[in-house]
Amino acid sequence: MPRFHAVCALLLAMVSLPSDSFGQAGPAPGPVAGKSAVFVRSVTFQQTKLGGQVNPWNRMQVEIQANTVAPEAKPAAGAEAAKAGNKKWVDKVKVTVTQIYKTTSVKPEDWNYYRSSATVLTIEVNQPRSVLFYLPGDIVKRDTLKKEPDFYYVQLEVAGNEEPVFDARGIVLADQKMALHKDLQTKAKYDPAKDAADRGVITTPGVLRPQYLVLYADTPVVPSSPEFIREDVPTR
Repeated sequence: MPRFHAVCALLLAMVSLPSDSFGQAGPAPGPVAGKSAVFVRSVTFQQTKLGGQVNPWNRMQVEIQANTVAPEAKPAAGAEAAKAGNKKWVDKVKVTVTQIYKTTSVKPEDWNYYRSSATVLTIEVNQPRSVLFYLPGDIVKRDTLKKEPDFYYVQLEVAGNEEPVFDARGIVLADQKMALHKDLQTKAKYDPAKDAADRGVITTPGVLRPQYLVLYADTPVVPSSPEFIREDVPTR
């Protein structure tokens, strides 16, 4: 508990800064060796009616893309050719999103934290696909949640390996900027927010849901999504 209060105090100190100070950019990122295997192209939010539900749900749309693999020497026929062909696809991409909504309290430990994950079966390089997450309308109304959270971040894993977000200086990588809220673009600001969220989401497992756990039709029609490896267990 003492450590949790210390983390919350640090996060509170950060969000209490003037907006221009909170969002102050550090030095421009230097060249990065190679590219991320998968990166976030965009994150958007919308309130949408689902089926016959009374209250609109909050929808988070995360558009991801796999990078092109660098060309190699022409492979031999048969098994080697098939192996090379698989490089046009990236398998088992886990997308984990965390949302942070401030409340009337100034204490970060009193804020609302939600987290959910979805694992994409496979994604073709250079073909963006969208992964959707939903907050139930009754929760949105009960807690007077806005369409867009105050802070959010997206974590990506490929075959169990987490994709880096920051360079050695603690600055967000150029192709992962869209994975983080604008006020979490440095490791110094991201780490205390994540630490508080890791504790806060313990009280809300299963509230934020991946699209395959939502049983109602979304209107308007959502963009094309990939196939998923179903994990019907709340993320904590």
